[in-house]
Amino acid sequence: MKAMPGPGRFLQPVMMALLVGFLLTIAVVPGATDVDRRSHELVRRECRSIIDSEDVTLFANGTVRLIWKRDEARSVLLAELNPDEVRAFLQRVREVDLSEEDLVGKGLQGDWVEQCELYLDIADGEPSRYRFGRYDSLSLALSRVNRVADDLLKLVRERAPTVGLPIGYVPKAGDVLERVDGVLFEVIGLTGDKRGVEMVGVEQPLIIYVLNEAIHQQFTALVERRKFP
Repeated sequence: MKAMPGPGRFLQPVMMALLVGFLLTIAVVPGATDVDRRSHELVRRECRSIIDSEDVTLFANGTVRLIWKRDEARSVLLAELNPDEVRAFLQRVREVDLSEEDLVGKGLQGDWVEQCELYLDIADGEPSRYRFGRYDSLSLALSRVNRVADDLLKLVRERAPTVGLPIGYVPKAGDVLERVDGVLFEVIGLTGDKRGVEMVGVEQPLIIYVLNEAIHQQFTALVERRKFP
């Protein structure tokens, strides 16, 4: 009498079929293995010199981000595009023939001359990078794409929520302000000559003095108003 095959003999082919089906599903479902749209950079232009930098980026989810740095100061602005606006910007880039464009431009060099890199990832294949100086004489094709980055920069500045201290803000003892580098300081009071403000670090026992007219330049937000004894 022949022994009946165990359940494992039947389950093994079934499990293999399910595994193959799962792998095929991953391969054909759009977006199943796509890069996160929130971090996928489509168009990015970064210009940098020894004293400052400016970075504007269009992400696949429609977010436009501007990062601006000068010395230790840093600011970030964000704006959102709708799908039609994203398609319109990308169409402007796709209409330009960059096939004969040099990836590395030749122009003015030096620590004080801004050098720019234009990054494009809008078609199949490897992303493209083009380097040029801010004051270089660009080809017509590269100028057109660079203008797209200019328009993205203009758009994020127009649409980004207003940042900074309230208009007409006057420091008061107990106010906690956020400096441009993200460090928090609490207002102690006015200096003896009334021309400045004495402040102490919230997380570090650091005393600083800031001129009244420099408050709006060095601080970006009123975080809290504490009761001052």
